[in-house]
Amino acid sequence: MPLTHILKNKLLLQKHFNLQETSIDAWPFWMFEENINLVNEIVEDEESNKKKQEDESSMGNFDANSMMKNAQNMTNNLPKY
Repeated sequence: MPLTHILKNKLLLQKHFNLQETSIDAWPFWMFEENINLVNEIVEDEESNKKKQEDESSMGNFDANSMMKNAQNMTNNLPKY
């Protein structure tokens, strides 16, 4: 359907800014496009912040001792010439 993207964008605006569809329909098209661009930026920022927090939390569990033990175990399995 050719209008699916417009409906999706309206739903995003309703979700993020608690707008009603009738008020969105009253906007000029340029205003609709600008608001969609803003919503997309907000969603991207939220996703990047979430990913950054997940990366930071996974780095907090870093254990150097277990890394060294794993490296020693791997070298023990190498064939000796």
